[in-house]
Amino acid sequence: MKKFKFGGAFPDQLNKVRFASGRFHKKRQLGLDWQESIIGGEGGIESTQTPTASPWRKLFLSIVIVSVFSALFFKLFEMQIIHGSDNLTLADSNRIQIKIIHAPRGVIYDRNGKVLAQNEPGFRLLEKNGQDLKTSLVSRDEVLKWEAVDDPRLKDVEIDSIRSYPMGVSTSHTLGYISEITKEELDEQNLKNPQASKLSYKGGDKIGRGGIEESYEKTLRGIDGGEIIEVDSTGKKLRTLRKTDPIPGQNLYLSIDADLQNLAHKLLEETIQKTKSCCGAIVAQDPISGQILALASYPSFNPKNITDALSAPNSPLLNRAIAGTYPPGSTFKIASSLAGLDSGKIDADTQFEDTGVMNLGPFTFANWYFTQYGRKEGSVNLVKALKRSNDIFFYRLGELTGEKVLSDSAKKSGLGKVLGIDIPGEVNGLIPDDNWKQENIGEVWYPGDTLHMAIGQGFVLTTPLQINNLVSLIAADGRQYPPHLGLKITGPEGNLIKEFKYEFSTPSFKESDIALVKQGLSEVPKDGGTAWPFFSFPISSAGKTGTAEYGDLKKTHAWYTGYAPANDPKIAVTVLIEGGGEGSTVASPIVKEMFRWFLSEDKSNLIKDLGVVATDSARTLGE
Repeated sequence: MKKFKFGGAFPDQLNKVRFASGRFHKKRQLGLDWQESIIGGEGGIESTQTPTASPWRKLFLSIVIVSVFSALFFKLFEMQIIHGSDNLTLADSNRIQIKIIHAPRGVIYDRNGKVLAQNEPGFRLLEKNGQDLKTSLVSRDEVLKWEAVDDPRLKDVEIDSIRSYPMGVSTSHTLGYISEITKEELDEQNLKNPQASKLSYKGGDKIGRGGIEESYEKTLRGIDGGEIIEVDSTGKKLRTLRKTDPIPGQNLYLSIDADLQNLAHKLLEETIQKTKSCCGAIVAQDPISGQILALASYPSFNPKNITDALSAPNSPLLNRAIAGTYPPGSTFKIASSLAGLDSGKIDADTQFEDTGVMNLGPFTFANWYFTQYGRKEGSVNLVKALKRSNDIFFYRLGELTGEKVLSDSAKKSGLGKVLGIDIPGEVNGLIPDDNWKQENIGEVWYPGDTLHMAIGQGFVLTTPLQINNLVSLIAADGRQYPPHLGLKITGPEGNLIKEFKYEFSTPSFKESDIALVKQGLSEVPKDGGTAWPFFSFPISSAGKTGTAEYGDLKKTHAWYTGYAPANDPKIAVTVLIEGGGEGSTVASPIVKEMFRWFLSEDKSNLIKDLGVVATDSARTLGE
């Protein structure tokens, strides 16, 4: 053993060695075997050391250290390289939020600039339930309360607008309503357009349903904007990073006259209540342009509460003006007159003797005047037949023309087909013939079917819109304009974008034939005609009453269709009251009051009397 000697002047070093000996014992606990001896003597010490560390223990420690650092390295690689993009997105989603700013729909105006549909400020709360997204409208006051207490729901609130209809139920069938787009509609959109564009719909978006809201959806709907904001850990907004303003929808002007529309709805409602009817419809239009001035259907519905309408009786969502089909009764005699004249089977000089009852084999067909009062009208030509709505004349006419001529002429007049009005839901109606009856009923066409058809009974079905189009054809001297509601489209600032143009068609009826029918219709509201409420009316008009049997024949639909002034038509109106009784008594007074208001120079005084149907003290015999 080698000896080391130190001088006597080194006591401090000796103390240090002694102090360190305590740590040597700790090293033994880590597996290191140290041998040391400290020998004191005169002027020096003697020390011996022999390290004998275990190589297996060194290897184990090395493996542990390498494994730990490798695991940390690979975890760091996975987080930053493999899933770096996802983790960055997740981090940003907690820090950055995107708020949709919904574009307001375009405003809908009437022909005079009165608002029919507009927007009110509102908010939309988005709530996720699994994969489904539920939205609900929240009031401004509610949102302010949430802001005051930093409610966590604020992060799911989007700025939105609430659709408002100032005229409520009176315009609901014309305007329609909006509701949330369905999952099925979204799936269909994505199927048709996998690459969604800025015009695509998202869950929770509103879409037009029925009426103008649906047919002009692309015009009225704007383009949503958005806001990218930075939030803190509680979801509170810190700052706006980027903002894109929404583009409002375009505004739409309609041909509707808001005051006339309101009058039509009130007169319709009042008459239905008086007659204990359930339903009815009114169509008013400019016969020289096809512009719809009023379109009313009863019962109506609240466009803000469609749920109640779905379960209400009498189908208030049905627009009876364009989708209700009814036997037209004697209003169809306008079409029968054109058929007889156009085919050459009758002319202005043709006369038939009113026998009260016409026999066809074992069957009898009676005139309404004979049935009700037991009286006959003698020799009748076309003008008198229209004035008195004489059934015997039209039975004889149908006997001469046959069902094919009646059917073809009626279709040429615009019956039995959609007219193309610019709101959804219009139906064809029905102008039957032999083929139709065999295919649908399994029977051949009988001669009696032709006689019934000639007076608007039997299998014939029409809509109020079609009857109004028919009388407008006469008022416009044989020209036929497509009925429509759209007038023009403007931008949010009022700049003109598009003005609608419509071309008329000419169904090729002779001018002389139209003039003869026109003469007959102008006699209906005069003394001795069937429209007795018009006898004292100061404005000249023309029209046709109709009382159509249906069902068990115990009830009749009340019709009146007409135009005014007779020599310069400005308005044509058709009224239908389901099961209301006689057209002359029930339907014609409504038309008279609408003529009175529309053609009055001082409408302000008449507006005070909206909803009041004037009654006449005198009455003559009429259909």
